[in-house]
Amino acid sequence: MKKLILLAAVAGLMTGVAQAADVAKPEVIINPNVRFLGHTVPMNGSDITGTITITPVAVDKTKLVAEFKGKNVAGPMTFVLNHGRCDDSAAKVKYPLTNVVHGKSETVITAATPTLFEGDVLSYNLSEGGKVVSCGDVQ
Repeated sequence: MKKLILLAAVAGLMTGVAQAADVAKPEVIINPNVRFLGHTVPMNGSDITGTITITPVAVDKTKLVAEFKGKNVAGPMTFVLNHGRCDDSAAKVKYPLTNVVHGKSETVITAATPTLFEGDVLSYNLSEGGKVVSCGDVQ
């Protein structure tokens, strides 16, 4: 009788394991058609303006594509995402991005897109010779 109860218990556990393995896991869907567009404004006497397109490409990856116009956008110019707003002189670099060359930059960062819009305020800025020439806030 003890063997029969033990056998029934083992069979029940095995069935439970098989059923647990059959349970569907939640699927995370990334929609690359969802895009966020930001604009930069000229700073420190420059005429450089631009647009930043922020696109989710994976659960933990975000692509930033920037295009700048104005005089002297040949570059290379330093392009970063910072903690803090454009007018915050104490802003610290959060994500270094690919330098802007001929007015363009494209970078994929390891960060979920929604996290860029929550919590800490972020800004993106373009610098040349250590001087910010264009900036915008992530909103």
